[in-house]
Amino acid sequence: MRSGLRLCRACIAGAVLVMVTACGPDETADNDRFSLVNEEINDVPVKTQIEQHVVAQGVPTKSELETEILKRFRAAGKRSGFRYHDSPTNIYIYVYGSKEQARAEQGLWIAMLAKNYSDTGEPPVLIDEGRLAALSKAPEDRFGLSEDVRKTVFKECVEAENRASREAMERIPDSRLTEQTSLGNELTEKYNAQLAAKHSINRDQLVEIQVEGFTKGWLRQ
Repeated sequence: MRSGLRLCRACIAGAVLVMVTACGPDETADNDRFSLVNEEINDVPVKTQIEQHVVAQGVPTKSELETEILKRFRAAGKRSGFRYHDSPTNIYIYVYGSKEQARAEQGLWIAMLAKNYSDTGEPPVLIDEGRLAALSKAPEDRFGLSEDVRKTVFKECVEAENRASREAMERIPDSRLTEQTSLGNELTEKYNAQLAAKHSINRDQLVEIQVEGFTKGWLRQ
């Protein structure tokens, strides 16, 4: 009986080990320059996919980005214990300049690697030089507004759009969708004009702040 219990415990321990090996993030790859923010594993019959979202600390060089991403790619490729495949068939690694950009879910990476099911060998590391260069720039005033104030304006724009949409749905039923959408757009323009006047900027400058906010991931701050 005792030997049976020991065998059962050993089986459970083995099962737990397999689950940890397959599903746990590769924490050993973290260091003082790069940290893993989120990892998603999709283990289904058609593929076993690992997707990592990593944040760089400070301003990394192109060489550091390539080295870090390839290190994580190789570590991910060695993981096992999955249900449907012996090792990952698909690996996607994204590095961002901030946690806000990583969580914005808008493709704001500064470097990335993608291995699809049919790919062989190591895929290339892609670097967005524009976003990488932007990390070196100190926050600047635009339109007479500091970056902190522009963040506030951006959030007010989002709130104004949500308010307009909500009020349009309250006034016009979904059965008259075209009218509802038209009213929503009309109210959005009205509230945006009020915001522009409040902050002493014009409509074009307000649009630029909206674009900046989406680009820098302010929506999640």
